[in-house]
Amino acid sequence: MNEPQADIRIDPEQLLSHAKKLEPFVDRFAKALDAAAQVVDPMAFGLIGQASGLGALCGVAQTLGSDSIGHAKNVAQEQIDRVRTWSQHVDWREQDVKASLEGIHLD
Repeated sequence: MNEPQADIRIDPEQLLSHAKKLEPFVDRFAKALDAAAQVVDPMAFGLIGQASGLGALCGVAQTLGSDSIGHAKNVAQEQIDRVRTWSQHVDWREQDVKASLEGIHLD
């Protein structure tokens, strides 16, 4: 029988540290999302640009870009939330095991 090659113990503090490392990415995505919303001013194309649809074309590209950035922000936030929840569960499980073992009396 093979022995495990990795230490599978999970430290809740390491999980929280991982979540904290991800938080700046959520902030960056939020700032990028705000910036993307202000990139295109349809009036910047003038009458010729408006007549040829440049404003609409750029608006579509802007919307797609904003959607992608928004999705990335949401995914990063979900990851942070899941890691924090995982950390809580690991901590609770360890406390439950400790309480169970302390409750065993071999008198």
